[in-house]
Amino acid sequence: MSDTDTKIPKVETIEPVSLPDQTMAPSARLELTPAPTRGIVLRTRGAHALAPVIDIDRLYDAFPGTSSQIVTALELLKHASDNLAAAQKSDSAMEADRFVQRVQLTLPKLFACRSIGDGFGVIINSIHFAFTNLHGTPLTPGQLNVVWRALRELRARPAMPVEQGIQLAGELEAQGLEVDPPELGDLLERSEPAEDE
Repeated sequence: MSDTDTKIPKVETIEPVSLPDQTMAPSARLELTPAPTRGIVLRTRGAHALAPVIDIDRLYDAFPGTSSQIVTALELLKHASDNLAAAQKSDSAMEADRFVQRVQLTLPKLFACRSIGDGFGVIINSIHFAFTNLHGTPLTPGQLNVVWRALRELRARPAMPVEQGIQLAGELEAQGLEVDPPELGDLLERSEPAEDE
């Protein structure tokens, strides 16, 4: 038995049973056995499939001061999501805004890690421009929640594809956050009359 006392299901065949389509199939009894590795959680997917899911912190385990961009990004994303969670729980609007401002301060550092993936860059840029376009207006509870969920999703999948990043940016827009650069909006407004002519 391992020192963590983690169990892995082991399937043993007992006897055949009749299925609804009148065919016979073996029945199974699950028996738990010790897990060989710490930090791996098994989740069932499909009928009987077991897929190991490794915690993101264990997957990118590093010593403090490591220069890896992904480790730096995961650390910054954890602090940002913790600050947003504290803002959600705060009873004072001033205190909640202070937590949100701390998140805003981490965005340039996260932007420096954008080479992790295109989806990562899309989300960080979208959140940055969402804050910029608010011009200091505090986030509504719905906006605070969607930014928190986007950062949590990004922390769970830092190398997400650009399509997934665009989908999360769409969720930010659905809550009334403008994720495009302010200059882009001005350019688009200027180009519209030229198209009509």
